[in-house]
Amino acid sequence: MPSRLIFYEAPDPAQTRAVGENVFFNDVPPECKVFLFYYPGAMPDQDLESKLRALGQRTGTNLFVNIGWLNDPQYDKIVKYFAIQRNPVIVITAVPDLASPFQDFATIYARLDSTQLLSSPERTLDCVLKLFNLYIQGKVAEAVVEAKSRERKELLRLVTRFMVNALKSIGEFIAERDISISIVEGKFELKRSGS
Repeated sequence: MPSRLIFYEAPDPAQTRAVGENVFFNDVPPECKVFLFYYPGAMPDQDLESKLRALGQRTGTNLFVNIGWLNDPQYDKIVKYFAIQRNPVIVITAVPDLASPFQDFATIYARLDSTQLLSSPERTLDCVLKLFNLYIQGKVAEAVVEAKSRERKELLRLVTRFMVNALKSIGEFIAERDISISIVEGKFELKRSGS
């Protein structure tokens, strides 16, 4: 049975009511662990899109690949939550066990919007695959646990350094300017449709 990808925002302590669930996508395989959202620029890159689709097929239910459009009903939420400034853009995040550094409502995500990186579908795919592996192997969560006692700004600096260093294993072309690591205030969960 397919699931819905739900984003739960942190409850506002000043409010007495609970924050409702925010449905990002329906019909997501319930076993998905990592999520990739791609939104093209004004001129879609068919080569990159086909490579991302193929990656989604090869990774099965481990990676949910969403090839969105600028008229996507969820696009405004994606822009807001992931601080998107320019397109094309790829955002990668995961379920709480793999992407939430705290027991509260916070999720680590990677945003790829570097024109230099995205100009090469092959390099972009190498980078995406490496990030996918870092999430799925629990390496992002491990890096966060090591830096957990730090302030959020310091935690982000350490996790960014870890991820950029890990990406250098696929080539020296990755620099901190090519990838943004940040925290969105909330967490993603899969919930069975109809429940």
